[in-house]
Amino acid sequence: MNLLNFTEKPRLVRQYLAAPAVILGALFLAPASHAASDCSIVAIQAMASADTTISAADSVAEPAPHCRIDGYVTTTNPGPNQVNFRLQLPDKNWNGRYYFIGVGATGGAVPTDSQIPAGNPILQGFAVAGTDTGHQSIASWSFLAESKAKALDHTHRGAHVTAVATQQITKQYYDVDSMYRYHSGCSGGGRMGMEIITRHPEDYDGVLLGAPGIGPKRGAETMLAFIYAAQQMHREPGAWVSPAKLAMAENHVTQACDALDGATDGIIWEHEVCSYDFKQLQCQSADGPDCLTAPEIRTIDALLRGPHGPQGRIKSGFPISNMSSWSLFLGQGAPPWPETITRENFHQASAGYMIGNTLAQAYFGKDFKGLTDFDFNNQEQLDAWWAAAEELGYGYSMSTDISGVSKAGGKIIFWNGVSDPCCIDKELVKYYNDAGATLGGMDKMAAFTRFYRIPGMAHCGAGTGPQDAPDKMLNALIDWVENGKPPAEIVTHRGDRAELSFSDPDTGTVSGVVVPPSAGSPRDFLLCPYPQKSVFNGKKGGEADAENWSCQSS
Repeated sequence: MNLLNFTEKPRLVRQYLAAPAVILGALFLAPASHAASDCSIVAIQAMASADTTISAADSVAEPAPHCRIDGYVTTTNPGPNQVNFRLQLPDKNWNGRYYFIGVGATGGAVPTDSQIPAGNPILQGFAVAGTDTGHQSIASWSFLAESKAKALDHTHRGAHVTAVATQQITKQYYDVDSMYRYHSGCSGGGRMGMEIITRHPEDYDGVLLGAPGIGPKRGAETMLAFIYAAQQMHREPGAWVSPAKLAMAENHVTQACDALDGATDGIIWEHEVCSYDFKQLQCQSADGPDCLTAPEIRTIDALLRGPHGPQGRIKSGFPISNMSSWSLFLGQGAPPWPETITRENFHQASAGYMIGNTLAQAYFGKDFKGLTDFDFNNQEQLDAWWAAAEELGYGYSMSTDISGVSKAGGKIIFWNGVSDPCCIDKELVKYYNDAGATLGGMDKMAAFTRFYRIPGMAHCGAGTGPQDAPDKMLNALIDWVENGKPPAEIVTHRGDRAELSFSDPDTGTVSGVVVPPSAGSPRDFLLCPYPQKSVFNGKKGGEADAENWSCQSS
């Protein structure tokens, strides 16, 4: 779930890591030019199927001249429900590609800009579509208990029917029989990708799927982990750990573990090999900025351990690398936290808990408070959580059968930030291996999938990793789908080396930015397809250049 995809409307913001259009590469050059049709409600409605209603069609000049279409698909059985969408069709230089925006968090708003990669793909000639997934409950799961139709539409049906509808309109608008179809999303958008590859594999030719937060058994573990983390923040006086304290602790952890991967570069590439005794940092007398109190140490240890129940671990604990990124899930301010969901309160309190508690209320009633009412030592309550997930149709296990994508000729690139405290990378590793076993072997997985673990990256971005990893992976996916070139190693960048695919060619900015850019000096990162690892050759001072790294088998 992308917790930062909240209520703010897309806007053009200064992206100081954006690159000039000249470096975007040939992949985004239009392979053909197609004449556009009439941009009017009457004309577009004539292209739509019977369940689709066009409410607006306007010629728009920014960010590039295009026909902006708003409409909805009416779903039934259960229903009726209205699943809203927006479709943006370039007036000229359409590149023959269709791009569907995977939306983060709980959905609930129709997107205009891509989140991951950031910006509007229309700048590079894509037709662009997106949906609110059939509800308007921003950052709240309350709709799950209100309507079976809304629950089903958000889970998978809404994205499917709007993809079918907007693809049909796009092909008729440009008078073509086929086009290349892509989906990209992270967090909640990655979850959408999971539903696509398991339920609707025929919808896309390529899926870029990031940090879906699927949990070791069921998707709803992520929300349970947010509730657990919030309980730890309230466990005892002084239990909350401030962003400043986390940054201090991160510095010590990095110093201790940086060199374990063979490169002293400020990045812990493999958090699993790092361990640290935080009692080394315990304050000897009064609290201070350069030490941790005993309650703070107990909190950090609990978060690293992760939530457990009577039957064992529920979900993996936070990665020990890039601990500063924990703050989004621990609150920027000390408890007690406000309960009303607003953008301001999201920054003050735990954004994860605020959303996670709405799922608890959808499961157990609107007066339920996960902070005080959920008991992780009560197996009956845990079983009731899973039962509610099954009943409402959201938060259950993801199928490991992705053979439909292979049969349809599609391609998938999975990816996850190594330092993501929300959607833990090793859980996606487990899913990837389990999917390979279901297919009958990892060689069969390699025929149509790749998986990249992104060093230093927190939740969908930020951290100290590369800024343009999603952009570069999308390039690789397009090359695979359209030219039959399977991805191998991918060079990505941080700082002013970053090459952002959807930046404005005139201003160097990207629109709709919600994930903070990565921090650190300009450098390269060599990403390797799992299970290979990026290994440094030891050249003194050469850590920032990809030529000094190579992909090697474990």
